[in-house]
Amino acid sequence: MEKEAPIVEAGTAQVPEVLPEDAIFDEEGKRRLQEEKPYFGKRPARAVAIDLAIWLLMTAYAVAVFVKGKDKDGFHLFTVIWVFVTLRLLARHISMSKLIYDPLGKVWTSTVGAAASKFPSWLVWAALLVATLVGLLLMAIFTTGRPSTVGERLQSWGGVLFFLLIAAGSSRKVKAINLQTVAVGVFFQFIFALIVLRTTVGANIFQWISSFVTGFLKYSHNGLEFLFGPVPNQNFVINVLPAIIFFCAFISIVYYWGGMQYAVQKMGAIMMRLMDTSGAESIVAAASPFVGQVENAMLVLPFIEYMTKSELHAVMTCGFATISGSVLLGYVLIVGDAYLILTACIMSIPASLALTKMRYPEEEESLTKGRVVVPESEDKASNFLHAAANGAATGAQLVILISATILAIVALYQAANGLVGWAFDIIDVHRDSPDPANPGPHDTWISITYILSFVFYPFAWCLGVSANQARLAGEIMAQKLLLNEFVAFSNLGDFNKAGRVNQRTFQLLAFALCGFANLGSTGIQVSALGAISPKRKKDLAELAVSAMLIGNLSTWMTAAVAGCMI
Repeated sequence: MEKEAPIVEAGTAQVPEVLPEDAIFDEEGKRRLQEEKPYFGKRPARAVAIDLAIWLLMTAYAVAVFVKGKDKDGFHLFTVIWVFVTLRLLARHISMSKLIYDPLGKVWTSTVGAAASKFPSWLVWAALLVATLVGLLLMAIFTTGRPSTVGERLQSWGGVLFFLLIAAGSSRKVKAINLQTVAVGVFFQFIFALIVLRTTVGANIFQWISSFVTGFLKYSHNGLEFLFGPVPNQNFVINVLPAIIFFCAFISIVYYWGGMQYAVQKMGAIMMRLMDTSGAESIVAAASPFVGQVENAMLVLPFIEYMTKSELHAVMTCGFATISGSVLLGYVLIVGDAYLILTACIMSIPASLALTKMRYPEEEESLTKGRVVVPESEDKASNFLHAAANGAATGAQLVILISATILAIVALYQAANGLVGWAFDIIDVHRDSPDPANPGPHDTWISITYILSFVFYPFAWCLGVSANQARLAGEIMAQKLLLNEFVAFSNLGDFNKAGRVNQRTFQLLAFALCGFANLGSTGIQVSALGAISPKRKKDLAELAVSAMLIGNLSTWMTAAVAGCMI
């Protein structure tokens, strides 16, 4: 059910808003909605019967899983899914707010809230940030069962502090930084890393999800073989590009059925409440690991023109700090471990919001402050087949863009490298061959990324990479920034197979490279978002480089946090 909201002033413009009732999260709106909603919803008997049938079938299957599948992969995940579906079906018929959330809220308010209210809010959030960093320090010191040393893990912990100080030191206005956003962002990054990297249940769930996602995306090969017959496996075009088309079609179907909007809106609402971010930037952050840069902003398209500069910076940063599901298989095939890639994507969500709000804190009033809205698409598909076709078409366009971009950037980079190498070769300045056993004709030539590797050396060291491998790691990080993550991941995979990087360096770089932050993506975001909102193109161009650098900083911080535990 929708209702016409009042017109909201945004400078000289007026924005008519149509908001679903459950999107209003201000205190007065929440109180009014709760008063109107009864304990037990009045839904038609048919809806009750359908939901009951779904729950009974799923519960019957759950019993079979509990009896037969306790030792099999996916058992823990299915348990979580069953609980989630049960709560979701209950929420359709009873007031979860009145029966569960409100009582829990009152307990929280009367205990933790009452104690916290005795102190200034900034002190409470500062205490949470310090406690999180201390907890991370203890993990770095007392972690066992890992090949890393205490010194290496403390090195990563120092990197976390260093990256936070960079964000704070480069802030437009330090006094305007919202400590709640920073503290909660760092806290949730730490908690998620702790669950996934240091608990058996968390690791099992994410390992199963990783295997499932990888297997699911590989179904794209069936479509490819139908068109061309048996195809070789070890090929970027064959392995990666079909998966992009397949995933885009799948996401389009999920969007048509409302699943994407529901998941993103709920995740965005949680992030908004906990991190004190606006509804629009919370939605974009929640959607980024699924749909990637530019597409994440499409979820809040009506609001882009009226966003504050801080929100625009956050939207761009979130796109730079994660990758999309459509290119996931490509990275997995290169790295060989979906577990690392998925973990990095999720960990970078709170980190990107925390760091972007340090670099560019909010000083204006957002139109979506206190509400989470995912507007309906104007071009909704007629049915799920239409949605699949639209998604496939979008995927095909993305494939062409990715292929052309990689071809052009790699070719231009190699041309520039040839010029630089030639200039140094004339004066007899060379580097050691990266592969002394099989040296190439120009292996000893100086390259652009080789020069930049010394600039990136301290950042690589702060990830937790050992000093003797930090220069090589810095070269890969420079490749990612100058070229793109595909090239950097490909070289990382080659170095790993050749034994040039140890396991810890490989894992830390997998975390650090897992994002779209590079010069090419900067142009893509400015062009695409500028086309959506021409009036903001100047602002987007001014913010792009800053957002790209903070996006990189977010993935580096994710790697450093992981480095405290691996």
